[in-house]
Amino acid sequence: MRNNLLLIAAILISNSILGQERYSGEYVFNGIEGKGDFEFIRGEGDQVIKQGEFQFNRKERDVEDKTIFYRTEIFGSYEMDQKTGTWNYLEEKHNVLLEDVKDFKLDYDINSQQILLKANYLNGLPEGKWVFEENEFVEEELRKKSIVDDLIFEGGDLKGRFQYRTFVNNRSNFIRGELLPGGIMNGEWTFVYEHEGKLISEVRNYEKGFLLGLVRSNLESGEIIEELVFFQTINKLNRLNSGEKVDFRIADEKSGIDFIDGFLTDSPQYQKQAAANAFISEFLTNVMRYDESFVSSDGELIEYPIHTQRFVFELSRAQQRMIEAIPAEFDRIKRVVRDYSNRNSLRINRQRSDSLAYANAYFDHKAQRLEEFEELIELFKTKQIQYLDVEYLKNEGLSFIKETEQIEYEYGDETIVRELEFDLSAFETGFYTGLVDYLEQLAASLLYVKNYVDASLSQIERDEDLRSIENQIQDRKIILDEVYLNTEGLNSKEASLVLAVHQNILVKDYEARLEEYSKLNRFADKKEKARTLLDLLEDLEAQHPRLVELYSKVEGLDKLYQEEIFNPFTYSRYDQRAKPRLYEAAEILFDHYFKSLKAETDYTEIKIWIDKLEVLISRMRELRDAETRRLENRINRRMDVSRIESLLEL
Repeated sequence: MRNNLLLIAAILISNSILGQERYSGEYVFNGIEGKGDFEFIRGEGDQVIKQGEFQFNRKERDVEDKTIFYRTEIFGSYEMDQKTGTWNYLEEKHNVLLEDVKDFKLDYDINSQQILLKANYLNGLPEGKWVFEENEFVEEELRKKSIVDDLIFEGGDLKGRFQYRTFVNNRSNFIRGELLPGGIMNGEWTFVYEHEGKLISEVRNYEKGFLLGLVRSNLESGEIIEELVFFQTINKLNRLNSGEKVDFRIADEKSGIDFIDGFLTDSPQYQKQAAANAFISEFLTNVMRYDESFVSSDGELIEYPIHTQRFVFELSRAQQRMIEAIPAEFDRIKRVVRDYSNRNSLRINRQRSDSLAYANAYFDHKAQRLEEFEELIELFKTKQIQYLDVEYLKNEGLSFIKETEQIEYEYGDETIVRELEFDLSAFETGFYTGLVDYLEQLAASLLYVKNYVDASLSQIERDEDLRSIENQIQDRKIILDEVYLNTEGLNSKEASLVLAVHQNILVKDYEARLEEYSKLNRFADKKEKARTLLDLLEDLEAQHPRLVELYSKVEGLDKLYQEEIFNPFTYSRYDQRAKPRLYEAAEILFDHYFKSLKAETDYTEIKIWIDKLEVLISRMRELRDAETRRLENRINRRMDVSRIESLLEL
């Protein structure tokens, strides 16, 4: 008894010395909100350092769908804020559908997903054997959804042979492969997965992290879909293995699962890896979802326990200087293109001359082309370019660097195509030299067009009042185009009407008036025409909410003019049109008004047609409960629009 008391006293003294405390309450575990219970000590600056046992629980309904229930249980231990030892994870999602209540008992259907993971850690990194399985509960039966065989970690990376299987529609999709120490993909890897409605078999061959080739085939038909051999990679490996003196070596830093060697992400070599790599990412996200160093709180895979290898290339001092200079020059060019492609006075006055119309199209074209450049320039900025075989990249060609570029634009009623030429001979000297020379040519071309635009528009832009109106016009036009082209939530009739008004007014009518504006020289005339353009946009902005409601109002009127009839002979009820002759006359007007509205090309008439429709709807609502027999007797099917309008007192 005395010994037990001494032991308890020693533990209390130890805890007091360490300053160990306990927290129990609201907690967020890698993006999951729940309740945490754990021991901790305080570090520098009162920092909370988890130390000892850890427990996390979540039990909650989905915020938007109350039939979905989530349950999460996590148990483990921390050593100085790093996971250690064995951790157990349980996550369940239950979808409960209430079908009936009989004799005070619930009759319900439940569909569930369950993830079970037993993981081990050393110094915060995955270590040793992990056991993972995913189950689903369907039709009152618990079934395996996915499982992993031989999941072994060492220092945070997977190693050895493993197999991941997922069961879909009574068949097994799987990943099977071998990993060298350090998580390096090696040997033959086999994938079976569904892609674009086909069951695909893909076989890859790796040599110590380098992808040598792949074959994809349709598993059901046996047809080979595509075959790819990375000859440039094989050639470099052979040169290294032979002892040849070369300007590259195998990089010390490992890569993720996307193998890249002298190509960008829009290339066939990258795209043909995408489907199977997405399958690997799905598997890794599933298994590593509880480790924030691997999967973010948004569920995005940010680090890999599986790796490929890559080459790193030696760079001369001249090349290093060019790598430093290229991003700065690109950003300078990008700023000029951005400023001029967004320059309101250029866009509004583009029809003033053929050259201004070309300049407007030129800057739009360059803005699009520079977007295609972004991935390559980012490699320069992050210094990742040293891992890219740029000579292979040069020989394969870059889609955004061409000797001849075609720029199409409209001036008046003509569609004109001009060609812009570049001399790419400097690429024969080397990739970096060629790229520097190309950017210099591009900068010179930009300067020439920029100077012309500045000279042409300088006098117009000196008038502050006119420039202010032009800015308002361009800003409103951009917003209105987005509003009118966004047909989400509209039915087919509503969308057709809105798009017709956009095409006839915001495209045709607007462009015709803009062309007239561009060709005016006197500031007073330009201001008057600019205010007309501004009035057009303001009017269309005001009419849009009314426009999208028209058909729903007519549908409401249609229901208003239905009445329920009881048939005593068949004991059935059905809807019948009330005041049919009156409603048929209104339908003639509705048809005429909607057709006219959709065909209208003068913005000042749009409001008038909407007014006519709303007045007709209002008048028909008034007449629904009014005495209309004399009026209906005067209506006949041969009446024209004006006669019906007169009868209905419109």
